[in-house]
Amino acid sequence: MKVAVTGATGYVGRFIVKRLIEEGAAVRAWRRGSSDLRGLPESVEWIEGDLSSPESATPLLDGADALVHAALDHAPGRYRDGEGDDAARFLKLNVDGSLALLAAAQRSGVGRVVVLSSRAVFGRAVGGPISDYTPVSPDTHYGTAKVALERLVRDKGTPGWPIAALRPTGVYGIVEPVERSKWFSLVKDVIGGRAVPARAGTEVHGDDVAGAMWLLLTAPWGQVAGRFFNCSDILVSNREIARLVQTCAGISGSLPDEGTPPLGIMLSDALKALGMKFGGRKLFERTITDLVAEVSRRQLGRQRPV
Repeated sequence: MKVAVTGATGYVGRFIVKRLIEEGAAVRAWRRGSSDLRGLPESVEWIEGDLSSPESATPLLDGADALVHAALDHAPGRYRDGEGDDAARFLKLNVDGSLALLAAAQRSGVGRVVVLSSRAVFGRAVGGPISDYTPVSPDTHYGTAKVALERLVRDKGTPGWPIAALRPTGVYGIVEPVERSKWFSLVKDVIGGRAVPARAGTEVHGDDVAGAMWLLLTAPWGQVAGRFFNCSDILVSNREIARLVQTCAGISGSLPDEGTPPLGIMLSDALKALGMKFGGRKLFERTITDLVAEVSRRQLGRQRPV
């Protein structure tokens, strides 16, 4: 299988590319001149392009069997507030650019498409369990852009084109360079005895997001066409993370409050019906253990005399 990927150099995209290569897929991906390719497989075929250059869709999609669309044009380091000071540009580029990309994929005969959406389509005020069919109610420009993408998926998938959307919640996991990994700074602060804020939220490991993406690329097309799939695993608080860091590092210290959990917790029933199994707390604990080891190793390296 030859898979075209957008957003491959982003945080989530790195997990997706790794999984595709492990599955034996040939990967062709967009990159910018400034993209950081550290840690990405050497076998990836890179094409200069992004959502602002629709002409770059042609070399990306030529001969591709499938497309994973994970690109988001946003202010550096920001997602939910990724519009910065120009919401109109943010929405136009991400929505119109995605529409042009998906139209090109359909014209090129790409047989399967998975679009990366987000839990943000539901906003923060939705209470109770959130099913795959809960009505969307975005309260950010980021969420609004993702809802627009989902409507493209519904409209193009309804006639029978196997295109689907995956809605991850907060994504964690270790990437290269490790400083980009979620919770790296938090782990560093706990080890350094610095206070961390109270927070609680739903999380899913990047490997599980990539696994769900592969599942949607390979499931019978009638089970995915025009559909949206929630992707959420566990509820985690900074207090739980800090306690685990202290245990792993053999230190003690104050802990933050639990934090207020989100009003609505996403259920991932549709993915589980396809056979999805999440890493759960075991994968979460292993990730924190590995982050502690990495932070400790770096600190020890700085303490050694020259």
